[in-house]
Amino acid sequence: MKTYDVFVIGTGTAGQLVATQCANSGKKVGVIDIREYGGTCAQRGCDPKKILLAAIEAQNLSGDLKGNGISRTATASWEQMLDQVESYRDNIPQRTENKFKEAGIDCYHGNSSFVDKNTLDIEGEKIYSKKFVIATGMKTRPLDIPGAEYTLSSGDFFSMKQLPKKVLFIGGGYIGMEFGHILHRLGCEVTVLQRGERILNPFEEYTVHHAQQLSIELGISIQLNSQASSIEKIDDKHIVYYHQDGVQHQKTVDVVFNTSGRVPSIDDLKLENAGVVTNRNGIVVNSKLQSESQINFYACGDVSIKTLPLTPLSGIEAQVVSQNILGNNKELKVPAIPSAVFMIPTIAGIGLTEKQAKENGLNYEVIENDASSWFNNRRLQGIKYAYKILLDKSNNEIVGAHIIGPEASEQINMFAVAMNAGMTFENLKNTIFTYPSWGNDIRSF
Repeated sequence: MKTYDVFVIGTGTAGQLVATQCANSGKKVGVIDIREYGGTCAQRGCDPKKILLAAIEAQNLSGDLKGNGISRTATASWEQMLDQVESYRDNIPQRTENKFKEAGIDCYHGNSSFVDKNTLDIEGEKIYSKKFVIATGMKTRPLDIPGAEYTLSSGDFFSMKQLPKKVLFIGGGYIGMEFGHILHRLGCEVTVLQRGERILNPFEEYTVHHAQQLSIELGISIQLNSQASSIEKIDDKHIVYYHQDGVQHQKTVDVVFNTSGRVPSIDDLKLENAGVVTNRNGIVVNSKLQSESQINFYACGDVSIKTLPLTPLSGIEAQVVSQNILGNNKELKVPAIPSAVFMIPTIAGIGLTEKQAKENGLNYEVIENDASSWFNNRRLQGIKYAYKILLDKSNNEIVGAHIIGPEASEQINMFAVAMNAGMTFENLKNTIFTYPSWGNDIRSF
């Protein structure tokens, strides 16, 4: 039986960092992945999505500027967009594995499950490790309805060789809205079923309201308070049955995506055999990202109950785990982290929403404005630009910032710097930025 000091399950951002840092510190390390090495974000998520979006952004901008310096609208090609994705991610698995091997790390492929707290079964082969790190990320939440097997997941999006004429997304979160906007701008008829009263629940209602209205005006059908009940496949068509406000409806489409959410990918590991306690949100850990029930197990990335499923945070978590494995006492301290939904226009947020500020009993001030008429938006002929800032009245510090606009994902980063540095809103507004940049707009917020 092969023996390791540390064995890492998962080869995404978090798993790579922990494995290489431990190996570089002299530990005997092994890694395994059930899929190709490299993780979701680089191959089936954030990065390839943004590659697809680049062509859509170019098409959209040329259309907005037609007659304002541009003579004709560019046409995005789905086939060429997919080629760009493939050229980007083609060598990621091999490059990742080579990096492991260069660090002296043993690489495994396939299914794995625990026999006990020190033994892992890998396709029939047993290995022993003093410590384990679970960094398996998340997977699509299964739909418990008849016909769920006919749905596609987010990873399948990058494998569609032909564009569907009609597509339906079950779930109006990040994935459903981002992919829905891409397909709509490629000429597909898009329907989104959302269980609640609004899309994009984690985001500020002010910016989401604008995004929801703009999506509908663009021609995306958003069905709120809707619950899919079953899916029927007839020839090459899919009939989705759903309830909306107590009334049954149906929609016939070519493709159905399950974008109802994501859950920790830990079911098949049989962690109970190792005495590792889990719940619906992932592995139960302490502030060191160490299992509360099994001290030789750690969790980082999206499988820990202490964290949010955001790629930048995975790196911070991995640092915490690797330092603790190496004997350094380190606790997770989560900074203010911005997030964005890459639609057109983008919405982005950081810190508290107004609803959360109220629930926390915070004495706060709101600054909000529709800035669609401002110079930067006008020069791009953008359809919407607005912001909402929440300030703590006791010290004028920023507790929340929310933006919708062409460069919201970059503007929000300035608020991240300000909030993590403890700057007041006036400190940020008094900063000199390049003019007339989007950053400079913050001085007028």
